[in-house]
Amino acid sequence: MLTINVPNFHYHGWKIEIKACGSEFYFGCYAPGYVDAMDNAEAYTTQVAALMAAQAFVDRELAILSLIELANDWLAKGLISEEEYWNLTDFDVPSE
Repeated sequence: MLTINVPNFHYHGWKIEIKACGSEFYFGCYAPGYVDAMDNAEAYTTQVAALMAAQAFVDRELAILSLIELANDWLAKGLISEEEYWNLTDFDVPSE
């Protein structure tokens, strides 16, 4: 897999790497302080499409982290039950 040179590209503190494999592009997102990349395992037809998908991926991950932090706070304060907590923090996408 060929890595496209996007020197020091960061988005909201996350490093984004775009890779080409043949005519397809993939992204890897590195959260601050983490050495392993995260991705959505999808291929894109252009480098720009992969970059836009990576930015959307980072936005989603940041939103999830914020919601989990808020739900943790509510649970600790007794504002929600444990069942409500698990319902609020279940971000799995059902398979088709």
